[in-house]
Amino acid sequence: MLKQDLFWHYACQLYSNKQMEEVLLHFQDAHGKNVNLCLLLDYIAELNQQLSQADVNALIQCAEKLDEQLLSPYRLIRRTLKVEHSTSPNYSVARTSLLNAELELEKLQQHSLVEQVNTYSTLYNTDANNLALYLPESLVQQFLSAKS
Repeated sequence: MLKQDLFWHYACQLYSNKQMEEVLLHFQDAHGKNVNLCLLLDYIAELNQQLSQADVNALIQCAEKLDEQLLSPYRLIRRTLKVEHSTSPNYSVARTSLLNAELELEKLQQHSLVEQVNTYSTLYNTDANNLALYLPESLVQQFLSAKS
């Protein structure tokens, strides 16, 4: 059973690597991939657990639903603030507030994904590669390169 706080710590540690951050944001912006899902799939593989394609497909649907309902609209507000109101005297405070709230929404998404994974029966596999069920091989290689 996955623990939310351990996954959050793992995700924050990986994302704090500047190269990993750039790769993940590229996946999100250029390929429409979900950062939290990429991190979760890698985390599960680090635990030597292999998911099925059906499991990953269900996780994709979960992530897409939360992106559509919460994260995408919030990111749009934050980007609009930056483009349209960056000279406002309260811009810095507003941006910080939005970033903090967005981080909480990211945690909510991670929690939902972890809850869903905890309903699955995973297979023990020391060569687990869950990312390959979500990303094309070239992106998997970019991820692994940034990770090392």
